[in-house]
Amino acid sequence: MTLTRLNLQLEKKLSVGGVDDSNGIVGGLAGEMVALLEKFTGIDPACIDSFEPLCGKQYCFGWEDSLVRLYDERDL
Repeated sequence: MTLTRLNLQLEKKLSVGGVDDSNGIVGGLAGEMVALLEKFTGIDPACIDSFEPLCGKQYCFGWEDSLVRLYDERDL
C-alpha cells in the first residue's frame, strides 16, 4: 500500500536528517496515515498484507507498532 511506503520514506528522511520535524508536523502526518491505514483494514482486510515489510524491524518513531500488530493478528 502506498501509504505504508510513504511512511517508510518519511522515517528514512527523518532519521538521516533530510526532513526537519522540529514542529512535529511530519510526525503528526505519519500518525494520521497510520490511523487511516487502520481504518482501511476494516474496509478491506487484504490491505493488512502490505504491512509485512514493517515486521521484524524497529523504526525510530514507533509508528509501525499498531500495523505490525494487525499483521501478526490477521486471520490467515
